Amino acid sequence: MKTIAFPFKENKLSLHFGLSSHFKFYFEKNGKILKTELLPVPAQQPDLIPNWLIDKGVTDLVAAGIGLKPIEILNQHKINVFVGVKMKDLNELVRELLDGTLETNGNLCDH
Repeated sequence: MKTIAFPFKENKLSLHFGLSSHFKFYFEKNGKILKTELLPVPAQQPDLIPNWLIDKGVTDLVAAGIGLKPIEILNQHKINVFVGVKMKDLNELVRELLDGTLETNGNLCDH
């Protein structure tokens, strides 16, 4: 089973990982979304968010922008990080990820 996380702010994909108010989680098995969950970020500190996602069992993170340090932490725990995605509906982004058509344009965050 995959647990896919998206940084979320003001009812859409957050432009910056560390400034997200929530994360939306999609739980997938055999190509089907079993459920979704929207959870508030426990602390607005970028260094704490990766560990929270690790504790949540995240397998994939899809973001517009994210710093290099969180990417390194997530990668060390075998979490796939997809950055530079276009601002689209999250349901569309998760479908693109699952069918292998998700487009990334590099990191939109400069640190």
